[in-house]
Amino acid sequence: MANTLSGNKWRTMQLQYRKNLLYKAEQLQQSWLDFSADGSADGNADALMQLQRLSHQLAGSGAIYGFPEISQLAQQLNKLLNADNITDNTALSFIHNALVSLVDELVNDSTGETDTQSYSQSLNQVTAEKSKVVFVDDDTDLLRHHTQALNDAGYVVIPLQDIKQLADTVRQEQPLAVICDMAFPEGETAGADYIQQVRQQQGAAFPVLFISAYDNFSNRLAAVRAGSSHYLAKPVSSEKLCQMLTTLLQKPEQDPYRVMLIDDDNDVLRFYRQTLKLAGYQVYCCQQAKQALQLILRHQPELVLIDLHMPDCNGLELGQIIRQHTDLIDTPIVFMSADESVDEKLAAVRLAGDEFIHKPIAPWRLLMVVEARVKRSRLLRQQKRQLMRQPELMQQLDTLTALPTLKQLHRDITALQQQQRPFYLLKLDLNKFHLVNDVYGHSTGDLLLQTAAWRLAQQLETTDKLYRQNGDEFWLLLHTDDTLSVNKLAEKLLLQLSQHTDELLKDINLTASIGICRPDNYTEQAETLLQQANIALHDAKKNSGYQIRHYNNTMQSEISRRYQLQQSLKPALQQKAFYPVYQPIVDHTAQLCSVELLARWQHPQLGFISPEVFIPLLEEEGLITFLTLQMLQQGISQLAHWRKIQPNLRLSINFSAPDIANPELVAQLTKVLAQHTLPATALIIEITESILIEQSDVVMQQLCSLKQLGVSIALDDFGTGFSSLSYLDRYPVDILKIDRSFINKLGDTKARRLTLAIIHLAHELNLKITAEGVEHPQQLLLLQQEKCHYFQGYYFSKPLIAADIENKVSYSAKARYSD
Repeated sequence: MANTLSGNKWRTMQLQYRKNLLYKAEQLQQSWLDFSADGSADGNADALMQLQRLSHQLAGSGAIYGFPEISQLAQQLNKLLNADNITDNTALSFIHNALVSLVDELVNDSTGETDTQSYSQSLNQVTAEKSKVVFVDDDTDLLRHHTQALNDAGYVVIPLQDIKQLADTVRQEQPLAVICDMAFPEGETAGADYIQQVRQQQGAAFPVLFISAYDNFSNRLAAVRAGSSHYLAKPVSSEKLCQMLTTLLQKPEQDPYRVMLIDDDNDVLRFYRQTLKLAGYQVYCCQQAKQALQLILRHQPELVLIDLHMPDCNGLELGQIIRQHTDLIDTPIVFMSADESVDEKLAAVRLAGDEFIHKPIAPWRLLMVVEARVKRSRLLRQQKRQLMRQPELMQQLDTLTALPTLKQLHRDITALQQQQRPFYLLKLDLNKFHLVNDVYGHSTGDLLLQTAAWRLAQQLETTDKLYRQNGDEFWLLLHTDDTLSVNKLAEKLLLQLSQHTDELLKDINLTASIGICRPDNYTEQAETLLQQANIALHDAKKNSGYQIRHYNNTMQSEISRRYQLQQSLKPALQQKAFYPVYQPIVDHTAQLCSVELLARWQHPQLGFISPEVFIPLLEEEGLITFLTLQMLQQGISQLAHWRKIQPNLRLSINFSAPDIANPELVAQLTKVLAQHTLPATALIIEITESILIEQSDVVMQQLCSLKQLGVSIALDDFGTGFSSLSYLDRYPVDILKIDRSFINKLGDTKARRLTLAIIHLAHELNLKITAEGVEHPQQLLLLQQEKCHYFQGYYFSKPLIAADIENKVSYSAKARYSD
């Protein structure tokens, strides 16, 4: 029986292609006008490329959609456009005539009729065997109705009215599935009985879907015993039946072959995609090389088909880029082209073996080429995985560097402990190695790891051993009890890694860190020693550059305390254990004008925890935005109360990089301010220079939105970071906060000059200035003389709880009123 869906699909696609022909004709005419508009000998290069691309596409798509005249005329035009000399009058005349003929053909075929039978038949022959379904029901009308619906859904239905014919039909047709009525003249559960009999006699394991007008326990039990997990009670809609059959056939263990198609001609792409999808393949399509690479890395296809002629990045270039990735080095590539260039074929053979196929590709040939290659690809991958799962390889040998693995390190440590021989254990980690993979690719990263392993091994004594755990982590076992020699070796190792002695490392600044430990006695387990070296390495990586740290008990205490704090963060946020304090900010008359909200935490077991400790932990755990929102809600509520006494009082609050990057930030601020009937001008958001550096595009967009809302922006701790003047010019900053480290050094001539220069710069840029950390009257006097606008520090007040701030608010309001 013919596959109705296939014919309908091809017909629909051809009609869509036919509709596009007029558009293609208009594109050709416009490109010709652009090419010959200025009358110069050179014409327009972009227009020429467009003409070449359009003629190349029509040559291929015309053939596969059943328009041979279009394909032939497009090939002739493309050949003329790619000739060596096309600018003389004779050549231009030939090109023009060929283009007119092609355009006329496009216009004529856009309204004509074309036979699609040959193409749909070629596909049907391939797909029919994979989509047969036997449908058994003695109700003629119902059988005819559902058969039509299943045909339209892409199945080849073999209808039966006599249940006795089921055994022979299954033996001859080998169906994909069986749909069977339960009740026949032979009995109410005859359908299940015959299915069970066929399974036993033929050993067939086809899935079964039962339908029945009798929905009772005994019938469902019979269905289960016949091996069916699906039972539908009549009446059954055709839509429901098709849906259930699809669900029945899409079992989790099925893993369709994955194929990627890359072609800039959407018409060709659509045709090949439909061909492969109807044959059961998982198909991914793309028209751009850059996007294609991302999709290949994400979906790991078992075959990639690439058109050789694509703009920006041709097929061969894309193939070379694919081969640069370690994960894709074995992925089969098939190149497609409508041209017969010998050079292109040779290049394709060099890159992908003999994988080259000439367009146009008939559906049967496309399926034959694809099936052979994807099966081979999957088989090779399975064999590779099985090889890698061999216990002796996984447990003893790292396949990238040929170094012993962590399991072998455990054995060697245990052996040394049993022999009571002294040793040192070192863990070495390459700093920021992930950036090498991100910038240069995994292939370069793997080569760098192999180079590092070689360099490290060259520095060791014959009794010492080098191991690789995973990624960029190496372990060293040194058979010595001499601490001085261990330190010298550690420094030598780090020096060797940083040497730019070959082409690979000339553009990569490679540094590393080392953690060191030694057993205190011969009873410590290997796991304990590995943990101690890990802790020492963690301490070493706190600072930039290459660092070496020996393990001590203090490190263990710090790690334990840090872990305890990390585990306490979420409960503390849930219980709102963080509380706000407020530090007054005064104007040049020493009157209170705003308060800065600061978060505090009193841990139930560990006592007071400094913000310098818990703020970075919250950022690492991705929880900082929750704390900011909690503090903001409490601070705004308190500000609304204080502004009843002092209407112009403002609240200043620090925002982190994740806070600024939050897409809901403006909406959240608007909601909180509206709840307390406060204007946005009552709020000052403080950010640091590091935020501007890390996320400049996001920051610019968010800061502009905040400015439109009415919020003021303060740049905190100015002078301690990069302090680029471009930030002040580019970003909508209102207030510049001079860091306390500058204010504390006003007695030093050089520091004072630098501080005054910052103040003068802010004046020139019409920025308000807040001096942080004012603690002495001499500092205040100098800053007032330089017309600093706001002051903050212990000279005026330390951070206070809300009740104490209220007294200052009341006092300031009375002072202003009396003035």
